[in-house]
Amino acid sequence: MFTLIPAIIVLPLLGALINTFLIRDGRRAGMVASLACGAAFVVGLAAFALLAGLPHEEQTHIDLTLWQWIDAGPLDVPFGFLFDPLSAVMVLLITGVGSLIHVFSIGYMAHDARPVRYFVYLNLFVAAMLILVLANNYLLLFLGWEGVGLCSYLLIGHSFERKEARYASMKAFVMNRIGDFGLMLALLALFQHFGSLNYGVIFPRAAELAGQQINWVLGPTALASAIAFCMLIGVSGKSAQIPLWTWLPDAMAGPTPASALIHAATMVTSGVYLIVRSHSIFLQTQAISNLTVYVGVATAFVAASIAIGQYDIKRVLAFSTVSQLGFMVAAAGMGAYTAAIFHLLTHGVFKALLFLGAGSVIHGAHDVQDMRRMGGLRSAMPTTFLTYMAGTLALSGIPIWAGFFSKDEIIGSAFHGTRFGTYPVSGTILIITAALTAFYMARQVSLVFLGQQRDTSYHAHESEPIMTIPLWILAVGSTIAGIINFPGLHFLDHFLEPVFEVGHAVQEPLEFNIPLAIITVVLALAAGWVAYQVYGKRQWKKTFRDPLARYLGVFFEGFEQRWYADDVYDTMVVRPFKATASFLSRILDPLGIDGLVNGAAWLVGFGGRGLRRAQTGYVRSYTLVFFLGVIAVLGYFGFATVR
Repeated sequence: MFTLIPAIIVLPLLGALINTFLIRDGRRAGMVASLACGAAFVVGLAAFALLAGLPHEEQTHIDLTLWQWIDAGPLDVPFGFLFDPLSAVMVLLITGVGSLIHVFSIGYMAHDARPVRYFVYLNLFVAAMLILVLANNYLLLFLGWEGVGLCSYLLIGHSFERKEARYASMKAFVMNRIGDFGLMLALLALFQHFGSLNYGVIFPRAAELAGQQINWVLGPTALASAIAFCMLIGVSGKSAQIPLWTWLPDAMAGPTPASALIHAATMVTSGVYLIVRSHSIFLQTQAISNLTVYVGVATAFVAASIAIGQYDIKRVLAFSTVSQLGFMVAAAGMGAYTAAIFHLLTHGVFKALLFLGAGSVIHGAHDVQDMRRMGGLRSAMPTTFLTYMAGTLALSGIPIWAGFFSKDEIIGSAFHGTRFGTYPVSGTILIITAALTAFYMARQVSLVFLGQQRDTSYHAHESEPIMTIPLWILAVGSTIAGIINFPGLHFLDHFLEPVFEVGHAVQEPLEFNIPLAIITVVLALAAGWVAYQVYGKRQWKKTFRDPLARYLGVFFEGFEQRWYADDVYDTMVVRPFKATASFLSRILDPLGIDGLVNGAAWLVGFGGRGLRRAQTGYVRSYTLVFFLGVIAVLGYFGFATVR
């Protein structure tokens, strides 16, 4: 059965090929794409069941090499897949949530101008992410890494007639290339030291990196620190962490189901997966692991504060994604790898639900995305409201929903400690961030679903069953997914043990911290209650001024303007680069590069025209030239003799 693992990737690729060459109808393309992704889920589920059914000591990994991909001197890279507990749970998330997003898209994209192209991109996106998580070497992982970057560019810019979509897709592409360069440097350093990019060679020998010194930017440093730092740059790009985080909120320009796929099950989780998969390397450098924690915590808090000041229903969720990714990155930096994957899995379910719910709202409200124009949609869209509430409660960390267990495990790890020690300050900031999360989600629910509809220019309606059925499935998942690592049972902890034994990162499962859980829940409920009092009990006009602006003043303006991060980047990076490019294209290129080429051509032409005048056809002219040549030769030799 494990020999069918390549089919998990081949099936979405096959769906993309069929739609590219054989299908022209959008609904049929959606059915083909959904069946392809669903079939991949079935195969992945069967492989997962077989792996889970093995004796615990045999649940290590299945390494399947298909062929020799690259054999060039010392570079020996197989095209092969690694199916272990970590890749198994990632496959289920990608294909399971991805299948529901495909089905939802059939209804959502029914009136789109290019639905077939959209479903081709969607299948390719899933296939690229599956390559990333199933690869048994870093080069194949990098292929999938670049693949999801390309597919995100294509999906974000799907509606390329709109300037916003074109700009957002280019921004995502460029910022991710910056991060990709960091990962590329890490892979080059790994190959330089180990002579291989295969996991089976690198991970057992990762301890060697701590003893190797290289000349780094700030002086000699451990090779492990340099490699982990370069990987962290790649993580910052793909998982939208400070400083490469501003592209993700703008990615909302793409179709909403594509946003669900990017933000929940695929692209943005790849950075977290990279850290967890490379834990053997990060364990060798506490300095970079600590830096990873600080980056994640700072990103979580900053993004949560920005979400408070947003009015676009999708943009609130986008900043929420950035914030929750900060939780995962911080957990991975602490060495709480199971907690990071646990939150990655639960977040993938409830964030997909929230984005698809937002898509249902936008679809039912005739493409309105400004929450100030909504209100009262609970009665018009009861199914969307109920399922959206399940996602909201999960994200807010309210018992018994999934986010409560996974988020509290990360916060508990910060206070309880890992092999790197405790992080009480970071844990406190994460508690505050969790309260902010509950606040902005209660604010969103109040503005969208409660009260009365503020803009009566559109008639809201519930979405059709092909869109609401995936919502119900994800709502159930958001409610019960916490059981996969329920306190006292620790199913996920035990299942992932073989992965972390390679890097000696196994630690005892974290016991449930009841006092800490009470604090986080009380703060979350209090924050939600405050948001409801401010936004849910008043009848606002569609041009209302946010009441928080009056109380918070310049701070709320900072929330609205994303703490001016885009303005800073525009001033410090974009404008100087544009000015440099303008100088090169308008001055240096025409006068320097073109001037050199055109000048050489002019010089040859000028010389040719001069020589042409000597070709008169008269013997006397040729005799004169010959005579002058003889005089020149004699003069040269005479001058040389005198010297």
